[in-house]
Amino acid sequence: MDASLKRITQTPIVLEPNRVWRFYDGGKMIDRLKGLANPKDSLYPEEWVGSCVQASNPGVHFRKGEGLAVIGTGVPEPIPLKSLIEQFPEEMLGAKHVKTHGSNPALLVKLLDAAIRLIIHAHPSKAFARTHLNDCFGKTEAWFVLETRPEVEDPYVLIAFKDEVSRPRYKEMMLMNNTEEMMRLMHRVPVKAGDVVYVKAGVPHAIGEGIFMVELQEPSDYSIILEQTCPAYTFRQDECYLGLDPDTTLSVIDHRVYSPEEVRRELVIKPKVVRREGESAEVELLGYDTTECFSGHRLEVKKTLSDATQDRGSILIVLDGEGKLVHNHGEIPLKRGVELFLPAAVGNHEFEARSELTIFKALPAQA
Repeated sequence: MDASLKRITQTPIVLEPNRVWRFYDGGKMIDRLKGLANPKDSLYPEEWVGSCVQASNPGVHFRKGEGLAVIGTGVPEPIPLKSLIEQFPEEMLGAKHVKTHGSNPALLVKLLDAAIRLIIHAHPSKAFARTHLNDCFGKTEAWFVLETRPEVEDPYVLIAFKDEVSRPRYKEMMLMNNTEEMMRLMHRVPVKAGDVVYVKAGVPHAIGEGIFMVELQEPSDYSIILEQTCPAYTFRQDECYLGLDPDTTLSVIDHRVYSPEEVRRELVIKPKVVRREGESAEVELLGYDTTECFSGHRLEVKKTLSDATQDRGSILIVLDGEGKLVHNHGEIPLKRGVELFLPAAVGNHEFEARSELTIFKALPAQA
């Protein structure tokens, strides 16, 4: 066992940039968050933060190792975060987490910036994944809107059915690629910075153009492709259904009809302040009372804010401001765009702001 690596598990870990190819255009807002000189859109519209998940891009776009986060600071040579977690699971994730989930972090965090509307798709549930995919994780997710592009007048997301549609009729729409009819069946929900949308496994959905968000997910890259053509790629039939028989895969699609009130009550989550420390605060954006799969918080640090890992790992993204994170073995400078994995072993720590810090904090599945 490498003692120098074990020492790293006692401190916050700075993560390297980890952009991932996808089949849609975007990413300029991620460039801006990172302070890059010439922000631009490309087919790398997502940053997978602290990821231990292999990206399962289709066809010739699959690249082994894509999506896996790398540690490059404080180590003799770059090392995958996944490797460090597997060597020191309890120090990184916490004893209770390891007892429940093993060395799987039970979380996938993304920065996602869509320049165009994403195709309509859905994700499998835990139960479906256990039965058909030999996996204990499906892909429930949530969207935390950071910004919308100023040139987009009516930013929106599509989610859930608002009208009845039979499974045979919906399959027919898919095969005919009848996008207009598929969109008409779904709720079009306006969104703005600060909004939180909860996306249950099985619920059809699509992100509209011009939305920059943090996305929390179960740790998988399973997608059921319901709209098969997008500008960068046209999916083959066999790529749409997770390698299974179409009717088996489509059985997991949630055909429940949601009223507008049910969408607002169940899928649009209202943040709440969970603690204050002087002028600083921690806001729960989505908690375990909504889903056991993850939790997202916003830390608003005016001057100082103390925190503790409580024997669980977490991921931090600095969204704004400048300052430092002080811990038992030193301190880490913080500025807009910095991403950290915070091992369970770090314990008590404190944020100090030079200019007001806003930090997104992502917690894994409940243990």
